[in-house]
Amino acid sequence: MPVDWRVYYKDGSTFDSTQGKPDDAPPYNVLMVIQKADGDTRRDELMGAEYYFFERGGGWVGADWPGVVDKLVHRVVFSGFLTSVYQPRDQYEAVIQTAQADPDFPALTTNTLP
Repeated sequence: MPVDWRVYYKDGSTFDSTQGKPDDAPPYNVLMVIQKADGDTRRDELMGAEYYFFERGGGWVGADWPGVVDKLVHRVVFSGFLTSVYQPRDQYEAVIQTAQADPDFPALTTNTLP
């Protein structure tokens, strides 16, 4: 089964689309999300956001609190609400490097910061 998205956590663990739905992902200590873009030909990397959520019919999105409130006000349907965490730079970079080298995803398309 191909991996469509993967969430990377502070402790180095991951959760991906082969393990469950966005709502099943552990909600705390997220550092990064990688997902396929343009079918299976490219990927998006989301990092540096305070929150991440999965928009139905779209994919993972990173947002700050005003961005989350905007989605709620506009009744955008989303699931898999995740929160990020502060990580010392060296530990953060180690997880990010592991994520960016993930062989389950094609070349980088975008590096999405909030």
